[in-house]
Amino acid sequence: MEFVIAISRKFALAACAAALFFACARQGSPAGGPKDTEPPKVDTTVSTRNFSTRFSAKRIELAFDEWVTLSDVGTQVVISPPLAKRPEIVLKGKKVLVEFDEKDTLRSNTTYTINFGTAVKDLHEGNPAKDLRFVFSTGDFLDSLVVVGNVADAFTGDPVENVSVMLYDNLSDSVVRKEKPYYFARTDKSGQFDLRNVRAGVFKMAAIEDASGDLKWDGQNERIAFPDSLIRLTDSTKGSIRLRLFRNQSRFRLFDSKTLRFGLVKLAYTASPDSVVIRTEAPDIRFFTEKMQDTLFVWYDMTQPAAWQLLAGADTVQVRNLPREDFFKNYKFRPADTGTGGGGAPRKRIGQPTEPAAGAPRIVKTVNQHPSKPALIPFNAPVAAVDTSKWVLTHDSTNVRNFSAIPDSAAPRQLKINTSWKPGKSYKLTLLPGAVTDFYGVANADTLERILGVLTEKQLGGLNLTVQNLTPGGGYVLQLLNGSVVEEERLFTADTAGAKLIFKNLIAATYTARLIEDRNRNGRWDTGDYFAHRQPEAVTTKKLDALRANWELEAVIRAGMPEEIKEKKKK
Repeated sequence: MEFVIAISRKFALAACAAALFFACARQGSPAGGPKDTEPPKVDTTVSTRNFSTRFSAKRIELAFDEWVTLSDVGTQVVISPPLAKRPEIVLKGKKVLVEFDEKDTLRSNTTYTINFGTAVKDLHEGNPAKDLRFVFSTGDFLDSLVVVGNVADAFTGDPVENVSVMLYDNLSDSVVRKEKPYYFARTDKSGQFDLRNVRAGVFKMAAIEDASGDLKWDGQNERIAFPDSLIRLTDSTKGSIRLRLFRNQSRFRLFDSKTLRFGLVKLAYTASPDSVVIRTEAPDIRFFTEKMQDTLFVWYDMTQPAAWQLLAGADTVQVRNLPREDFFKNYKFRPADTGTGGGGAPRKRIGQPTEPAAGAPRIVKTVNQHPSKPALIPFNAPVAAVDTSKWVLTHDSTNVRNFSAIPDSAAPRQLKINTSWKPGKSYKLTLLPGAVTDFYGVANADTLERILGVLTEKQLGGLNLTVQNLTPGGGYVLQLLNGSVVEEERLFTADTAGAKLIFKNLIAATYTARLIEDRNRNGRWDTGDYFAHRQPEAVTTKKLDALRANWELEAVIRAGMPEEIKEKKKK
């Protein structure tokens, strides 16, 4: 199967006519005059002729109409096809010299392009030379086909800058790891790329986040993108290529472990560690595990600190000996969203008196409360116990007795407070010292207060979201984000090519809809696998109009359509 794209031989003529190499000489701005905003231009009368054929010289000279500087040559200057030995590129007066290695031989009947990027700038203002390219052919004619497209992050849809987009005449899968490309270019800030002066033929395409700068994919640390098929270049075909950059699906493994401090070890995996069992043979130790995406947090405590081994599945992690007392000298169990909360109060242990001393600090926070959701209080450590006798919830100065406070099973560092919230009313929640105890046995030392203003229906809004371009029978995940927080999530199977999802009682905000094509129906996004020719699961993201209070918003999202990218192009 082959991918056919847009080509035009008119490009070479247009490039020849470009102002880059045909500008007249100009004088610099006099002192005190207007700021120079003009980029330096090549003086073609004393420079090596651009777009020449039967090229055999060992030196290229580009003379400019003003004094220039040369910088970042290693990253900015791109030569396609790449040479066995990189030429020396130096500055001499107003000239930039490109000197080929005496032992290097140019390929016969080949069109070469030297793209200088922003390496050449004027001396005083730093204006980079615009579209500075030098093209030559060792044969009788210049190749003039063009490949264009863009590279975006496979999950977020954001454009990715400085990605190396490459074409290979070797069509094997291993070429991206073993050989340098025949043609390549780098993406700009908008993720756009164009490969110019390309010959007709069939090529393999790949784009890599070339951190090493060797134009080879390392298979692990660098992200990659590839089209679904080979690229066939002809004189008359049209199109643009959209590539989605992803980190390759690797073998499930532990790739990083850190002892952040006494009492906490962080284990990072290449995928979700759902089946990892944590064990230890160390005596006198308690531990608790918390999973967050592809990371396991192991919370531990031991009365006699020592170095110990943590057994994570088949992996053994060495945990160094850290002073327990040093950690607890400064540690305070507190809400995670209120800062340090004014210290000074002594820590409270299970069994210690919990009555607040005179002048004990109070941590007060005022929040909006959704009428049909629990109130949430995040803490800086897993919650182990709750003493509701030290909780006071009041409404109109009356104690509310019918409420519950329990740790969140999905987020053990978070408490959920449930009651029948009355819309439009204000509640005061007070947690006296000792009301909540963490995994280490440390209780809150400060009095914690929350003022909860319950929203009314008129302060909320609704969203009627129409989803189009679905594959009947396919699985999908629709996430509604408020900033980076997933406010609502729906998993569904498409019965037809369209579906309507209704969201009620949403807080007025500007939401983003994220639609994931859940091919394996595991309820989350999965990356791709280059070796298995599997693309990452498709994600469509669309920023919606602002949802106003007491309003219903109608919106449409189309699966597989890069809507935000298309809107940017129109602008």
